[in-house]
Order: sequence, then structure tokens, then C-alpha cells
Amino acid sequence: MFPNLKNTKIESKKDYLGAGAYGVVIKSFKDSASNVEYKGTPYYEFLVEDKDGGIAYLKFSGVDSHTSEAAARVRTEIFKQFLINAGVKTFDNPKSSCEEAIGKSLYVCLAEREWWTIDKDTDNPVIKTRVEYKFSGTRPLVFKESYNKP
Repeated sequence: MFPNLKNTKIESKKDYLGAGAYGVVIKSFKDSASNVEYKGTPYYEFLVEDKDGGIAYLKFSGVDSHTSEAAARVRTEIFKQFLINAGVKTFDNPKSSCEEAIGKSLYVCLAEREWWTIDKDTDNPVIKTRVEYKFSGTRPLVFKESYNKP
């Protein structure tokens, strides 16, 4: 039932990065197009890792037919600034730009965000928290507690 159990090695689980500022390396990316069942707003998501092995997933929402012009401009600027800080030089194709970013280093600021939702099992209101990308830079960043949005 469990072949080679005696010799099976346990891979250490990576710790997720919390709110703060980190120097990271971009390890990989995926996009919403790779999930054929996904029907929401398109996105690119990067896996980054710091020097201590902590990881974070940085998700950048794209633009669809429901996105306002102002939101589309802001989302595009945030995404391009991230790529520039990662050392990307070509922007002809978003996917190619993301591929160019793999293996590059940059500094990122992550912040906590809370929101209310309804628990699907109990129908009770709950507060959920997630750590999200705030901004990036090419030099070490300073984290401020005011970046968190409780």
C-alpha cells in the first residue's frame, strides 16, 4: 500500500512569508489561462522565495470586460513596476516578460488584509486574513505597520 516507506524522505515544508519587507528571488509563475476551469478575472501569480527559504505567492489581477478604465491603468502600472524592479527589459508580451523575470531578485513589501465573508459551511460571518503584495523595489524596503489593513 505504501511502497518504500522505510526509505521515503520527507520534504521540508516551506514557511510562508508574513507581512514585512523581503529580498526575494522569483522562482516561477503561472497564469489563469493554465487553469482551464477558471472563469474569473485573468491573473499572473509568481512564486518568490527569500534567503531563508520562506515563500510567497504574488498575484496580479489582470483586466477583463468588467474592469474600469482607471482600475485597468492602475493594475497595469503595478504589474509593470514589479517586472521593471525584477530587471525585465521587454514588454511586448506579458507571458514572455514573466518568463524573463524567473530567477531575478528584487525586494517586495507584503501586507496583511482582512475582510468579512460568510462561511460556506455554517453561514456565519467570519473575518479572513491574507498576506498580499503591496509594492516592490530594487533596494531594501522598510515595512510600516500602517500597510496592514485590518
